[in-house]
Amino acid sequence: MKQWIKAVGTTKKEARHLTYDEAVAAAHAIARGESTEAQTAAFLTAVRMKGETDQEVTAFVDVFRKYSLPYASFSDSLNCAGVYGRRQILPVTLPVGLLMASVGFAQVLHGNGAFGGGQGATAGELLQGLGVQTDLAASDWESVFAAAKIGYIRTDRMCPALAGIRRFQEEVGLDTFMGQVERILNPVHSHQMLIGAGQRFSVESLVRILPKVGIKKAIIVQGMEGSEDLSIAKTSTIRTISPDTDETAILEPSTFGFSGHILESMPPSRQLEALTRLIQGDDSPELCNEREHVIYNAGLRLYWNEKVSSYEDGFQLARELYARKEAWKALKKWRDLTAAYTPESSRKKNEAAGA
Repeated sequence: MKQWIKAVGTTKKEARHLTYDEAVAAAHAIARGESTEAQTAAFLTAVRMKGETDQEVTAFVDVFRKYSLPYASFSDSLNCAGVYGRRQILPVTLPVGLLMASVGFAQVLHGNGAFGGGQGATAGELLQGLGVQTDLAASDWESVFAAAKIGYIRTDRMCPALAGIRRFQEEVGLDTFMGQVERILNPVHSHQMLIGAGQRFSVESLVRILPKVGIKKAIIVQGMEGSEDLSIAKTSTIRTISPDTDETAILEPSTFGFSGHILESMPPSRQLEALTRLIQGDDSPELCNEREHVIYNAGLRLYWNEKVSSYEDGFQLARELYARKEAWKALKKWRDLTAAYTPESSRKKNEAAGA
């Protein structure tokens, strides 16, 4: 490991980028535990300081997939690569994902524990609050996902090698390119990904990297808090890439009759309460702004993924699904399916699978 630290972590003038093969070797050393915690910390910090390259990120994705649980392929699903750690505002992607699942469009959500502490709630914590068991063995997760058309993967369970890296990042309060690696590991080999471009990683970087790691169609947005959730209070830029296209679109919510204000910060208890009411199809005036965000994002995803022929049809279908309380039906099904498994039995199965 020392040679790779020296390569990326000497003086600014002498530091260099690693080739793909060199980055693969460094990634294996970290994933296998051959690199000490101090060496891993030094390497990741040095790469952050010099700036990671597409080759380095791609190499780490390729390697860490090899140290992840062997999930079955669900290529027709949509991988929703949202924000890891705690969110201050309502994660619209949760009720939207349930609406998508209700029409048979499979949704893969994923995340980890909170990064660096702080306020807000993680997606995993909120799902647990909604009664969904999120700590599932790969085989159990596959069974639930096939039936529910929605699933949440804990990346520290999926790839234990990531857990140690996250501990380092939490201790020093430093985000590194491993956060990006974690978001795009794509363990079930989804061909479609919806991902938010945060401050650390540019849209252009994602455009170059995602096709290299197996994504056939990527929709890159600059959503709220760096997430995949778009606001009805401002214009958004959407970048869509596939083998045949590379298109940029500007969306103005008012064009489609949406208006509102930016979602406000909420403590975890209020987030859970609002999510529960929205998933149950609440139509009260006090939740109008949050409800319109759900309808807007659901309609967009229906159209982007060719489930309807126009944006307008997507918004209309989203309103109908919401009014019929389809998200609530989908949640109850998901919750009931996961209730058949316990965290202890899942851990034992994961250990047997070689995690």
